[in-house]
Amino acid sequence: MTGIRIEELSEISHHSLIQYRLPSTGELVPLLQIAPSKTDEERLLVVSPELADVLSAIICRVRADDGGVPLVIAYDHHEKVWNPPMPLLFQRKIGLEDRPIPIDGIRTLLQDALAATGFTDATGEPLHFAPHDFRRIFTTDAVMNGMPPHIAQLILGHRDINTTMGYKAVYPEEVINGHRAFIARRRDLRPSEEYRSLTEEEWEEFLGHFERRKVALGDCGRAYGTSLHS
Repeated sequence: MTGIRIEELSEISHHSLIQYRLPSTGELVPLLQIAPSKTDEERLLVVSPELADVLSAIICRVRADDGGVPLVIAYDHHEKVWNPPMPLLFQRKIGLEDRPIPIDGIRTLLQDALAATGFTDATGEPLHFAPHDFRRIFTTDAVMNGMPPHIAQLILGHRDINTTMGYKAVYPEEVINGHRAFIARRRDLRPSEEYRSLTEEEWEEFLGHFERRKVALGDCGRAYGTSLHS
């Protein structure tokens, strides 16, 4: 998964694969150039080894006998124009003609691939994924595995980081573990003698304080340490 939109996926061409040489080491880093779409912003994505294998397989499949990727003409549904001939990676041969695979065709291929797996959801129904679901899955996986949200924002092409965080699924366990890690880091910065373990009586007092204040409408929680009659 790369986090790109389906309309961007349909416009990836052989020219989208470029290289960047790191000034520090001279290492060549393969990049995938994403043409502007809804955001009107060009992006560059690092090509992982897994993605490189996929792109290599696609290029090998669509190469013509002369070794080049055929030029095809695709219709831009947003601009309402026909694009010039380009070596698009998502193309297929129909009869003797090379044609681009349209967005609806990509959706159909995705559903056919899911149906072939036989996977079902919790209700036993066949799995159904929209292409945009993979963009959300990519974002959640990236952020949960340590990618800074502002980097994810740049990869996804969002202008607002809140949009990026909206793509990320939040799980209660993640929130709890994240907060506990935050508390642990803060405690490491303080003298250890400031902290002590609670006694059993103190812990029972803390757990039971929520239901101890009676009001006209019933039970009411109170801030810990306040008077029972305040």
